[in-house]
Amino acid sequence: MSQEATGVQQRLAYEEPQALPLVVGVDLGGTQIRTAVLRGAELLSRIAWLTDEYPGPERTIPRIYEGIVQALDEARITLHDVAGIGIGAPGPLNGRTGVIFDPPNLHGWRNVPLRALLEEHFSMVKQHMIPVFVENDANAAALGEYMFGAGRGYRELVYLTISTGIGGGIIVDGKIVQGTSGTAGELGHMTIDWHGERCICGNIGCLEYLASGTAIARRANQAIAAGQGSELLTFAHSLQQQTGGQNVHVSAGTVAEAAQAGISLAEKIIAEAAEAIGVGLVNIAHIFNPEVIILGGGVTLIGSLLMEPALRIFHERTMQMPRNAARIVLAQLGTDVGLVGAGALVYCNLL
Repeated sequence: MSQEATGVQQRLAYEEPQALPLVVGVDLGGTQIRTAVLRGAELLSRIAWLTDEYPGPERTIPRIYEGIVQALDEARITLHDVAGIGIGAPGPLNGRTGVIFDPPNLHGWRNVPLRALLEEHFSMVKQHMIPVFVENDANAAALGEYMFGAGRGYRELVYLTISTGIGGGIIVDGKIVQGTSGTAGELGHMTIDWHGERCICGNIGCLEYLASGTAIARRANQAIAAGQGSELLTFAHSLQQQTGGQNVHVSAGTVAEAAQAGISLAEKIIAEAAEAIGVGLVNIAHIFNPEVIILGGGVTLIGSLLMEPALRIFHERTMQMPRNAARIVLAQLGTDVGLVGAGALVYCNLL
């Protein structure tokens, strides 16, 4: 661990938790939007609703306004009581300008100036100018872990979230590595298999295409559709208490449970996802040489069946110096990481 924490970490270390200003965090996802009032990593309120009900920006953005107001009301404060609003959103986006480009998980969001829209809305409606910060959700989560979670005390870290998709965030000296256009850190779209299939991003053989929760479920359902997964299908029927039919959609969680139960197809799918993750970790260590790699996201909950082979590959294939330098740890903020990370954007920019 670093001998000296950087910038904002030092200030946080000397601040009493109750002395931190209140902030608003918004976690804008492909399936759910959440808002909260936070003091550090403590949530004082939480509001959530499904994104699917309001698919485009014309309908979703007003709901973000409403969700912020509801979170403030639930915390029994007003906008004048908070230091700023932080928003974590699916990329690609530019954190410097607050413009969301065209995320595959948010249909119809093309070049949307989200930061400017929120600043304008609240200055007009609430007669209060409040700073707004927008960042890629994985970058925001990385910042949250850096300030309040598993990254405390480190200067340089890489955060890798393995969930429905795979995202990443890179922190160097307390700052998010954004790149020229704000799209750095798309670790889920590094190529693992250059002869592989095309990912939704347009690249070939991406880590996300091979090892995300979506990838694990897709492989299982493809095998079932091809008549190769009868044992897994029977297990899924039993697990879901369903009867008959060949149209059961098997989730990544079902595949994980089937692998734990010793079903060979499920074991193979998890093992191949683990291999892809292991190769991804090798690449991260060789490219960034970080002090710590933090692993988050629901797929990591599969546990040793996934993580042990991934870590074995990391230790077998990584060069000695970056391998010895990097600790690999699990994220600490759990399901609140998106909201805490969004709030951390405000602290990072204003403290």
